[in-house]
Amino acid sequence: MAQVLSLKEIRSSTTLKGEIAKLEDERAQLQAQLERARQLEKKLQEDLLEQKKDFEHLEKQFEHFAGIEAEYEALQQEVQMERLEKLIDGDKKDNVLNGQLKKLRDDLKAATDELKELRQMDPERLKRQAADLKKKTQQQATDNQALNTALVKARKDLKDTTTDKEKFEGELKASRNGTDFFWQSVDGAWVLYECSIVLKDQQVDDPDKYKRIRCLHTLTGMSALSNGKDDNDKALWLGTLEIPDDVTVEAGKRLLSIAAELEDDGSDK
Repeated sequence: MAQVLSLKEIRSSTTLKGEIAKLEDERAQLQAQLERARQLEKKLQEDLLEQKKDFEHLEKQFEHFAGIEAEYEALQQEVQMERLEKLIDGDKKDNVLNGQLKKLRDDLKAATDELKELRQMDPERLKRQAADLKKKTQQQATDNQALNTALVKARKDLKDTTTDKEKFEGELKASRNGTDFFWQSVDGAWVLYECSIVLKDQQVDDPDKYKRIRCLHTLTGMSALSNGKDDNDKALWLGTLEIPDDVTVEAGKRLLSIAAELEDDGSDK
């Protein structure tokens, strides 16, 4: 006859206790695996968030460089158009001056031929006509000199325009590369450069030594040129770009340093 065990006897059974301990171990292992899975999920979420931030930063950098490239291409087209206009104006001036010079040479030849004929005529009349011819010759010489001076000036203006273009393109290329700035904000959004751009309506003592500050917002590609300093030695800016105060202070310090260097150069001379 089979023996019936009571519930108390079953619970106290060594076999059952072993099974319970085994289940407890499996439950602990499953909880540990669950905790590791949660930690892994948390880390993956953090990595995903970090990668999303990196991607957003790369997008901003791409927009920044695209803005700089667009600005460079627009300025390059403007410089090329100005140079073409200068060349066209120079050609027109050369054509006009050459035409006037040819006319004066023809007049001089005609006067010389007339003088040869007059030498065979009455002496008194010859004297009067010779005096008139001398005046014409002197006037023609003066006109020739004026024409030559105008030609030299036109060619010099064309050469200066070409030199300014090459200089401006060099500064634009350096600005695009972004390697020659002397100051950068902590977040990298603002950088300051030295440049020697002289505006068309601006008068400076020495264009070769003139320097100003160019402020570039790296996130938008927008920039502004300095226009002197205020009473607190902070830089003043051309245009409507809103520039932080700390950037303006750093630009003012650089302008003071530039002024001191120019003053030292002048005293050395």
